[in-house]
Amino acid sequence: MHRESLVQAMERENYIPKLLELFHICEDLENTTGLHHLYNIFRTLFLINKAALLNIMFQEEHIVSVVGCLEYNPGKPQSVRHREYLAQVARHREVIPFNNPQLLNKIHQTYQVMYIQEVILPTPSLFEENMMSALNSFVMFNKADIINTIQDDGRFLRELFTMLQDEATPEEKYRELTHLLREICTFSQALEVGDRTQCFKILSDYGFMSAVEGMLAYEDKDVVGTAVDILMSIADFHCSILRDHILQDGESQSEDNQFMNLLINLLVDGEYTDLEVQVVGLIKIIIDPEAIMAESTAQTVEKSLFLNYFYKHCMHRLMAPLMAQTAGTKISRDSSQNSALLSHILDILSLCVARHTYLIRNYIIDKNALSRVLVLMTSSHAHLALAALRFCRKIVGLKDEFYNRYIVRDNLLAPIIKAFIANGRRYNLLNSAIIELFEYLRVENVKSLVSYVVENFWSTLEHIEYVDTFKALRLKHEQEMDRRDNKDSAPAVPGILHGGGEVMTRYRRDPRQMGEDEEAWFDEEEEEVTAIYTDPFTSSPTPPLHSLPVPTSSTSPPSTTSTTSTTSTSSSPHSPPTIRLDATLTSIPPSSTSSSSPSKPIPAPSPFTQVSYSPRPPAALNRAPQSESSSIKTPIVTQALKSLVDYDEDSDEEEKSEDQVESPAKRKKLDDT
Repeated sequence: MHRESLVQAMERENYIPKLLELFHICEDLENTTGLHHLYNIFRTLFLINKAALLNIMFQEEHIVSVVGCLEYNPGKPQSVRHREYLAQVARHREVIPFNNPQLLNKIHQTYQVMYIQEVILPTPSLFEENMMSALNSFVMFNKADIINTIQDDGRFLRELFTMLQDEATPEEKYRELTHLLREICTFSQALEVGDRTQCFKILSDYGFMSAVEGMLAYEDKDVVGTAVDILMSIADFHCSILRDHILQDGESQSEDNQFMNLLINLLVDGEYTDLEVQVVGLIKIIIDPEAIMAESTAQTVEKSLFLNYFYKHCMHRLMAPLMAQTAGTKISRDSSQNSALLSHILDILSLCVARHTYLIRNYIIDKNALSRVLVLMTSSHAHLALAALRFCRKIVGLKDEFYNRYIVRDNLLAPIIKAFIANGRRYNLLNSAIIELFEYLRVENVKSLVSYVVENFWSTLEHIEYVDTFKALRLKHEQEMDRRDNKDSAPAVPGILHGGGEVMTRYRRDPRQMGEDEEAWFDEEEEEVTAIYTDPFTSSPTPPLHSLPVPTSSTSPPSTTSTTSTTSTSSSPHSPPTIRLDATLTSIPPSSTSSSSPSKPIPAPSPFTQVSYSPRPPAALNRAPQSESSSIKTPIVTQALKSLVDYDEDSDEEEKSEDQVESPAKRKKLDDT
């Protein structure tokens, strides 16, 4: 609130024009103290960060005086003559005349404001950085106004691109035209995304890309550098424009004159070494699929078309210096300039490995490119050897079995191990990078490469003891071999091996079915019960129930002659009964016995008589006597079988009844009956 009131008061009282009048008085009187105070006042006016004050200070009649106030910095012993530089040195030349005076004045104003921002005012501190936003906005709005005015001036654009594509244009004039085009592209970054796209479309209609392509082929370092700057300003925001032009150019131009190959030639020819870093960055942006700004469907189509074009028409040119200098076991030209070029090529190839998947994989395997790259490990320049190692590490890090089999087949880790041994015990970057590669193989357990290293190079690496990486690598290999041996010696059982060691089948077993252990236990019980129900007099199994005579009288059923044979062969009273669906109920046959032998009644038929099952243990035979009116009949099963748990509970109750029958009182009562 106080800042707003202050700004309104200064506007109302014409405070800034009065300060500028005072500046001229102090300067005429050489009042250094007053000039220093005025410097601090105007610097503070910029920090107030209000557009209203900036509009007053940057008026055409005031801006030169404001620059004069900022010449007298108290921190400097002498004043800097900024006004003299702007008036005499920084001359404004109209390469193509403007017919719009307002546009020309805005261009001059923008240049002066940018000079104040970038040269005169000190670099803002961390706390002052956000206090200059109004000044930044002023510059951005001016740039946007300039570009909008230029793109609407068809005469100006037509004349500009006609002269750029005319071979008769003088060299000096051509150079100035390229600088003008670079400024237009730089100013266009102040536009919004949609407006910027529309601006480049308008420029393309006048032959923008053809003009830039001619600049790349121009035999002048300054012009080529300007063309690279223009392409970088486009690639950062509109890479799809470059890709579209490259694809169209590939259909109409010969391979030598294609736009992408012109860029690659700038790199591999080595003529413009100071532009190599910019050219490498530009190529990486163009071939990076993630750099495109388009919809997902268009992105997929463009990526496929462009990458196929790149590997068909451009990749061999990029790889030509590398292939030519690595034909033998050592690099042919190990100069510093050549090593820098090869490092740039490996940088681009590393991006291809990370982004292009199967296309670069097929190229590397077909051309044996990794073997050629690892020849660079013999270079005397450490940065080139590290670049080759970094490229190999990028491939290994993918954990792609196609790459792994290729490495094992061609013995491609041998140059790395040879360089590691040649480096000795020197603790340098190359030593650490190679150890990190093998440590990665151990930690990630890349089985094929671990086995390959241990089986082929252990005799070379076993004496290295200052790190445990190689011993741990061999241990990992031995563990894997033991696991394979155990797997081969184990019987082949289909299923899944669980933590408990039990191999479970892949299908889900019905919980109502009995397991193998349960069936074996029930079969054993069946054999015991069959032995118990064998007739002691005939030594043969008792015939089934349906073959026995059924009494018709109401008298009690006859009892067995002896309990000795029964009790002597009875099973454990706690053994659960066995139900089998393939057996029939058997019973003790009636036989004539002596009156002196105690008798046991035949139990009444089970309600499960019609369902075939194995006989119960002998304890279940000693039931309470049936009533006189009862007779042995085959009842009808009226309900489904109970579960094994319920059946076991019934068996326990029957065992208790057996104990009661075995008591003397119960026995006497039965005899009396």
